[in-house]
Amino acid sequence: MKSKIVPLVLTALAVSFLFASGLAGISSYSAIAQSTTSGTTVSMAKGSQAPDNPEFYVPAEVTVKAGETITWKNDDTAIHTATSGGNSTPDTKFDTSLVSPGQSSKPTAMPNEPGQYPYFCTLHPWMTGTVTVS
Repeated sequence: MKSKIVPLVLTALAVSFLFASGLAGISSYSAIAQSTTSGTTVSMAKGSQAPDNPEFYVPAEVTVKAGETITWKNDDTAIHTATSGGNSTPDTKFDTSLVSPGQSSKPTAMPNEPGQYPYFCTLHPWMTGTVTVS
């Protein structure tokens, strides 16, 4: 009986070791992925649905490198967007789509060409901001 238990225990230990090693490998991979995908976050300010609010996007002007991402976080109680363009006319450079209150947009890649990119909320066009790509 002892001769059957020893191999069983050794096998269980080996499997546990391999499983733990695999989890450690996954954990390291996740940490690497998170650090390489972090980008800039811009807030859609509380109260920004009102034209007389002192802030709309915070910061109103942000500078990023070409191809970097920006995530917009909606701190307001209304749905918003961050859509590139001016005078309430989208130009298709970037668009968050609708961002619900308390939610964040997906990380949105900025254009690869350096320049200034104005943007606005398609639902509240007085909300404007500028992304500068360096």
